[in-house]
Amino acid sequence: MDRSKVIIHMYVSIDGKIDGPHGSAVSSAYYSDELFRMSNADANGRETIQMYAASGHPDLGQYDPEGIEYEDWLPEIKSETWSISFDRKGQCGWEQNYFEYNEHKMHAVEIVTKQASKNYLAFLRSMNIPYIISGEEDFNFEEVLVKLKQHFTIDTLAVCGGAVIDGAFLKAHVVDEISLVVAPHVDGNAMQKAAFDTLGTQVNDKFSFVSAKPLSDGGVHLLFKKDVE
Repeated sequence: MDRSKVIIHMYVSIDGKIDGPHGSAVSSAYYSDELFRMSNADANGRETIQMYAASGHPDLGQYDPEGIEYEDWLPEIKSETWSISFDRKGQCGWEQNYFEYNEHKMHAVEIVTKQASKNYLAFLRSMNIPYIISGEEDFNFEEVLVKLKQHFTIDTLAVCGGAVIDGAFLKAHVVDEISLVVAPHVDGNAMQKAAFDTLGTQVNDKFSFVSAKPLSDGGVHLLFKKDVE
């Protein structure tokens, strides 16, 4: 495969919710550890990254966009793990160039569209954060996945939410496997998001059951693989 393999890897309640008070120490720790067993990189949408890793508000006016074009910026950077942010408009306020998670310093890589300002691209350069320009208003996932494998040696990309970016990958039909770590709880709150939100688009891809691993707290790890047409 000339692109990164895509596994959507989510921690959910029995009724599929990704938020809410359903966390369990055992299944939550298993979820985090499993991420690094399956991949050297996780991918998140803008809201998730802003929540956990890039909540700053840089003054973009102080960053000079002189000479910057809408082209990829891929400096030579070495990292054992990567945090890939899908940030259409360039809104993540990084205060350091990595996402520290589960004792890993995951070096940040931004995926933006041409909606991101050149000032924001100058900001990313100042932070030594590589970026890939993908599309005018929305991402070309196939192209991005090829570049992630080529430039960052990401053979498998674990997509870890939120619901909208999970849905966007599904709509692009590039999801190869779905990994769900299910906590032994029911949320029941209809206002909480489930693992996938395709914003009203129906996705007809079919996935077949691969395995189920019981966890000691009553949770379970479910794995599904996309059917080959």
